[in-house]
Order: sequence, then structure tokens, then C-alpha cells
Amino acid sequence: MTSRNWKIAMAVPWLGFAAMLLDISRSYGQLPARIAAHFNAAGVANGWMPKHQLFTEVCLISFGLLCLFTFLLSRVTHVGGIGWLVMVAEYFAMGTLLMVTHGMMQIGLGETQTLDFPIGKWASFMAGVLVAGEIFHVFALRRDVDVDHGQFVALERHGSNRAAAGLAGVAVAMLGLPLALDVSGPGRMIPAVVGFVTLICAIWAYTGFVYRLSTNGLEIRMLGVPIRFVSAAQIASVNARACDALKDFGGWGIRGIGNMRAYVWGGDRCVHIHTHAGEDIYLGSSDAQQLARELESLVPVTQ
Repeated sequence: MTSRNWKIAMAVPWLGFAAMLLDISRSYGQLPARIAAHFNAAGVANGWMPKHQLFTEVCLISFGLLCLFTFLLSRVTHVGGIGWLVMVAEYFAMGTLLMVTHGMMQIGLGETQTLDFPIGKWASFMAGVLVAGEIFHVFALRRDVDVDHGQFVALERHGSNRAAAGLAGVAVAMLGLPLALDVSGPGRMIPAVVGFVTLICAIWAYTGFVYRLSTNGLEIRMLGVPIRFVSAAQIASVNARACDALKDFGGWGIRGIGNMRAYVWGGDRCVHIHTHAGEDIYLGSSDAQQLARELESLVPVTQ
């Protein structure tokens, strides 16, 4: 995605906010003084509040989220990875607010009796967009450098069995919680969703990051999906160094924003890659010295 298209994509949620304001202004006078503001899992209203208070809060929350997301995206120089995740999260949040607000007004106007917003389908769709967009981005990079025709150099997996075991334990506990407490509705759904997401993270921690080095560059994979490609021509310097995932990067997995990105699942050593574009990339590794030497062999010799 070009810089111009990225800026256009950043502006679209603001147009959605303007559409929300227009929708509210057109229906506000026809709505009763108090309207449904809270719903159960079936979409049936079980809480009401004054319409001026409800729409003030909705508009302030929407505006605040837009400002936050716009700030974060303005700091992202790499379109893929974290940048794409933040973009999709913004579209998901703003789309949800827009459609839920419209649904509440439909109920207030008597056009429908329940809030029929398919949150599950909407979340699944945006998750698909996230995965498809990232895969498209990485494969576009691969085409640019013709990595498929590069000579294979090395392959390394960096994961954490300890983190995987801990996350798997949490996942099992969350998935079993609704059965142990004999709950239903949101009380069953929320722990199940958290448990499922945690289970995916456990699998991710176990399989880790896979680094594939070829003469054309470095490909990073996660859960079998390519998430980043750094061409050899982009690499300015490489060095192995000591690192603390929690202290240096704020945690494990994919960390960082702006010009810094870390791919780490524990350990006390990592490889630091500095690119000609000013990016700092950190790779967790069980043998940082060896990985650094292999990456250094890819760096073109300049005259």
C-alpha cells in the first residue's frame, strides 16, 4: 500500500464518524427522551438512558478513539504487521460503534424490537481482512525481490515451550470455567472466547517465529503465515546482543511501534538488525551469534 493510499485509508473512519453524526442529527428529534442503551446477548433491551446523554457519550468515545488510532497510525512507517493490525482494529471499532448506534436509533424509532448486530460475523470478517491483507503485503514484498529464486541459506525456529505450557493451562481453565460454574449466555461466551484466543497464543508460542534466510533476504513466519520480509539490500548492519524481552520490549510476541519491531519469545539474547530506512528489528534466537553471522553474509558489499 502506498503512502497516499495509507493516508486515504486513515481518513475513511473519520468519514464514518461524520456519517454517524449525520445519522444522529436526522433522527434525534423523532426519538423519545429515553432510549434503549444496553442489551442482553439476544439483543433485547434491558437498560435505558436519556438520549442526549447516550449520544454525547457515543460521540465522545468515537472521537477519542479516532484521535488515538490516527496518532498511532501516523507513527507507523511499516504498513504491514503492527500498522495493519492497528488499522483493522480501528475499522472494527468504528464500524461496531456506527452500526450499534444506528441499531439503537432503529429501536427508538420503533422500526425493530431487538438489536440485530452480528458481532461474531463482523469480527470474523475483520479477522479475515487482517490475515488476507498481511499475507498480500508480504507476498508483494517477496515478488519485489524475487525471493523464490534466491539461494536458501538457513532456517531457524524461535519459540518458548514454557510460555506455551503456561498459556495452554490458562486456555484450558477458561474453556472449562463455564462448565464448572454452570453458567449460560455471556457468562459462557466470554470465557470461551478468551480461552480460544489464549489457546491460539499457546500454539503460537510453541511454534514460535520461523526465520528463513535466502540470498535475497530474511522472511519471518508465524503460525505458518509469512508476516514480514526484509530484503538483503535493506540491511545496513547486524549484531548479536543481550536483551530482556520484558524490560527492553515490554513483553513477548510481536512488540514495538514506529521504527522498532521485536519478534521474541523469551531468552536473553537476540539479533539486532538496523536497516537503511532507519528501522530497528530484533529477532529472538537460541543462537544469536550464529544467526547474526548468517544474516551478515547476506548484506551486500558496497564499494
